[in-house]
Amino acid sequence: MVTLLLAGGLVFLLGATRRSTLSGMPLKLLSIQKAHWQQCADVVLAGDSRVGCGVSPGEMVRFLKGQRIYNYFFTGNGYSQEYLEAIENVLDPASEQRMIILGISPQSLTPLMTKKRDFHEDRKNYAFQSVTLARWFRTLLCHTAPMTRNEIFGGRLAKNGTPRKYVEVFADGWMAAYSESTDYSGYLHDARYNIFHNNYVSADIVANVMHTVARWRREGIAVYAFRPPTVAEMVALENELSGFDEEEFKAAFETAGGIWLDVDPFGYPSHDGCHLRRDGAIAFTCDLSRMILAAETERDRPLRLSLTAQER
Repeated sequence: MVTLLLAGGLVFLLGATRRSTLSGMPLKLLSIQKAHWQQCADVVLAGDSRVGCGVSPGEMVRFLKGQRIYNYFFTGNGYSQEYLEAIENVLDPASEQRMIILGISPQSLTPLMTKKRDFHEDRKNYAFQSVTLARWFRTLLCHTAPMTRNEIFGGRLAKNGTPRKYVEVFADGWMAAYSESTDYSGYLHDARYNIFHNNYVSADIVANVMHTVARWRREGIAVYAFRPPTVAEMVALENELSGFDEEEFKAAFETAGGIWLDVDPFGYPSHDGCHLRRDGAIAFTCDLSRMILAAETERDRPLRLSLTAQER
């Protein structure tokens, strides 16, 4: 009993004094709640962690006024049939201006990414008890979250320790990120030797996305898509290894009734060589919102979307 009490006290002490790089709401709580958002949005952003770090609903609502906007990304995510159905289920069927915005990373169209990680795990692990615990004991969750040796010793294990990454988690699904590092080699190595190792863009997955987009359009849902910005090296590597033909995908997407948004592929700062840095995400969100607003206005939809004189 004494050992147990001492161990518990040590865990709490380390947690209470940790110099956390994570702020905002607990990430696990967001993941669990997000996996079970239902019929609550006018606009749903979908995709993998590039969308999660790259697009802020809070910034977007400044342009798409009056809209309930949620970032429904999941890490390492792919466009499985289950995920496509879940995206649609987040939309409020009573909304007059339903919109789905898809972030199309090449890896999100591969078999590997449709079968693993956060989306399936969080849906499987969801339970009332876990949500209640996260809501009412969020401080305890932060104290008991796993810590690396570097965190335990205050980030001073070595003179040149691993640079920190700072993440702020928002209830609308956005993860604002910043890193002290300028070394992009890790994600580039992972893409070359893991993500696209015997794992390529699937024609069947693409065809199913197009079939779903066509159905959404028939049901009156506006559908947009874009390729999330990253660094030039990553774009080149994906174009080389993934089998993704952006122009072919764009043509098929537009044939299905969607609107493809040609964004600047690497015009915004990244924090790790894959995901946008916080300031880059804000700038990109504003540019993306203006493109959507212009497209919606051109389609002459009866929108509540508008720019104020200052935003113009």
